[in-house]
Amino acid sequence: MQQIKRQWGWIVVSVLVWGGIAGLACSATVPGSPDSEAKAEEPVGGADDEESLAKPDAEKDPLTQAFEAAMTAAQLAQSATTANEWSAVATAWSEAIQALQAVPTDSPEWLFAQRKTREYLNNQEIALQRVEASARLAIFPPLGNDILDEQLALYLSYVATFDTPDIMIIGSSRALQGMNPQILQQRLAQQGYTDLRVYNFAVNGATAQVVSFILRQLLTPEQMPKMIIWAGGSRSFNSGRFDRTFAKILESPGYAAVQAGDRPTFESLTPLAATLETTDAVSATGRDKARVLPVSSINGYGFLAVNDVFEPNNYYRSFPRVAGAYDDAYQNFNLEGVQAVSTRAIAAFTRTNNIPLVFVNLPLSEDYLDETRLFYEQQFQQFLAQEAQAGGFILVDLLRAWPGQNNLFADPSHLNRVGAAQVAIRVSEDDAIPWTVLVDEATLTGDESSVTAEDSE
Repeated sequence: MQQIKRQWGWIVVSVLVWGGIAGLACSATVPGSPDSEAKAEEPVGGADDEESLAKPDAEKDPLTQAFEAAMTAAQLAQSATTANEWSAVATAWSEAIQALQAVPTDSPEWLFAQRKTREYLNNQEIALQRVEASARLAIFPPLGNDILDEQLALYLSYVATFDTPDIMIIGSSRALQGMNPQILQQRLAQQGYTDLRVYNFAVNGATAQVVSFILRQLLTPEQMPKMIIWAGGSRSFNSGRFDRTFAKILESPGYAAVQAGDRPTFESLTPLAATLETTDAVSATGRDKARVLPVSSINGYGFLAVNDVFEPNNYYRSFPRVAGAYDDAYQNFNLEGVQAVSTRAIAAFTRTNNIPLVFVNLPLSEDYLDETRLFYEQQFQQFLAQEAQAGGFILVDLLRAWPGQNNLFADPSHLNRVGAAQVAIRVSEDDAIPWTVLVDEATLTGDESSVTAEDSE
């Protein structure tokens, strides 16, 4: 009888949910977030086969409790707009998931409950994205790069939580997904450096000019780490290429705010007034400070884990194979120019402020390193060696560390999650890096930075 009632209830609820909340994922999205173009079929409130039965909670079986919690989530999602309201939706989905997991493994309903859990987890994830999108207002005018804006907000939140990190990883997208800060922190702890904290502040497209801007102009002295690991490759140093990332920064309201003397903090209140005409200042400040930041998959330590595995036969079915001679990353290859000037400025800045600087030349796949690219990369290796000696920083050259090991790459030039773990392990084991200078200054304990074992396999 109960099974019949459930089936009837699922039909009623299906009409209720899809008649009243179809398109909820789209209509309830915070304007300006990446989810603002989400399709109506996203199951934010999709409790399409749940029923509420009038029994005390103690007498209800796990499936009934799960369905009631899912119905609550669906109903709350219909009107949710604020971070607190979306948080209540996420909490309801969490209760539904917990109830499903209480179904005994020997129950005939167990397999259904496990499959339903997958759906609820997806719904909860969407609700959590809404929480973040609703709550995270920009604390600084835009800097012409969404990832830079997001990383800045995440970094300041990290600093507010744990204080400044001992080690900051910085660089382009290759660093963003190419060095896992939690693995580095974990491996250093195994060597006795138990209190060191690591954050990855890498930004898509970050050239030497961009890194120089972040370190020397954007961040305050109080926000600086005790050691900097700059990870990347030759494309960030080619002065013969037009630096689109830095050009967009130069044109941004955030850059104008920096030039006017403002710096990003949670108390920053005067980003644009000194740089705009009076008639524009109020409206522009309100627009830029109140805009919603994008929500990406970057985690709380600034790292983007990518699970893709580079398989050349499959990869080149979707993407054209470009020979090095036609790769615009090496267009007008020139290692003496504005990027070299910025590199030397960074080295001088870190020396002046007694911040050890380490540059990690990240690996490239053997498939990527054809004769032309290898020729340019060897020039870059020589450039790095000369600059490291002249600038007093440490060089860790991993360019050809793993020939033929495509399982460590997400694409020909970017590492995946496993590769990022391997880079962190190699760096942690490098005796040339003065880890000991950080020991006396590391004070924080209890920073939860656990990672799964498979990350370091």
